[in-house]
Amino acid sequence: MSTQIAQVNRLFISYAHADNKLFDDAVKSFVDDLKGFYSAKTGNDLSVFFDRESIGWGDDWRAQIDGELRNASIFMPIITMQYFNRPACRDELNAFHGTAQRLNAKYLILPVVIAGAAGMRAEHAIPEVSVIESLQYKDLEEAFLAGQGTREWRKAISVLTDDLISVIAKAETITHEPESGVAAASDGSGELDEGEDFLGTMEELNGYALTLTQQVEQALNDLNSWGEIVQASFTQVMPGITAQQLQTASVQMAGRLKAPSVKLHDSGLQLAATAEQADVVMNSAVKQLSQVQAPEARETLRNMIGSTQGSGELREVVTEITNFLALMTGVEVMSAPLRNALKPARIGITKIQDAVRIVDRWGSIA
Repeated sequence: MSTQIAQVNRLFISYAHADNKLFDDAVKSFVDDLKGFYSAKTGNDLSVFFDRESIGWGDDWRAQIDGELRNASIFMPIITMQYFNRPACRDELNAFHGTAQRLNAKYLILPVVIAGAAGMRAEHAIPEVSVIESLQYKDLEEAFLAGQGTREWRKAISVLTDDLISVIAKAETITHEPESGVAAASDGSGELDEGEDFLGTMEELNGYALTLTQQVEQALNDLNSWGEIVQASFTQVMPGITAQQLQTASVQMAGRLKAPSVKLHDSGLQLAATAEQADVVMNSAVKQLSQVQAPEARETLRNMIGSTQGSGELREVVTEITNFLALMTGVEVMSAPLRNALKPARIGITKIQDAVRIVDRWGSIA
């Protein structure tokens, strides 16, 4: 039996399925051509996990990201502005970015923008857009417009392949050490290795738990205050009013909602950012505990998780508010001032939903 010279590297693709349909399966064609160029240029194979179904990680996929990034797996989100509307896409981006940041390995995230590059701004109201902008994304918009098989397409993928090869080469020469105590491998003795700091991890988690409790309360207050204004204002746009009356009412409503919407936006972003950071630390703690027999430590972690499970009321309020937003869609269509006033609130509510989804996952860990 001959020895195979070729080696295999792993690449995780994250994309909104609606984009693939929009571009007539161009995302799938892009992946196939990227694999081909990589093999042609290196003699090695690229094992591509194309979507969350093919990844097959189950509910515990977040916990495995640490190991993937330590082993130089690359995360490549395929970006249009639709990407940021998909909760699963935001979850994948934030989970990979948070862990890569902790491991000092953000260069292992290689975003590709195929539509909407002009909107990738650091000051964008959607935090994930700012993340993509900060990661020095690759703009393949012209290549996707030209289509598969064109010179523009082949040239863009060839250059991207060179970038991918450089990133992998860099990763294979670097030992990814965390910014603070992330678990190293256990030697099987039932004790944590010298490099591990479970107590430090738990202390960090405790700090996040306290912060989350305060931020959940703040988000709940901001949601309730905002919701009261919406409910009071909604009575002014009852069926039967004239177009002129509707226009006047919507402008008045926009004026009342502008400041509370911005406040809700900010509290939602703060809550989500803390939950995402805590999630990275949580996964580190779970990984450490999976390597040792430590009943007391496990109980400590369960108690810690239990202390963060106060998001039930927040979830209920978010559901109620979301229903109100759905009712207001018809009014928004007819009023640019109201659309502008509500946009920050929509983003803030979305980020609160993201945070609640993360915290709910911790319950299954416990």
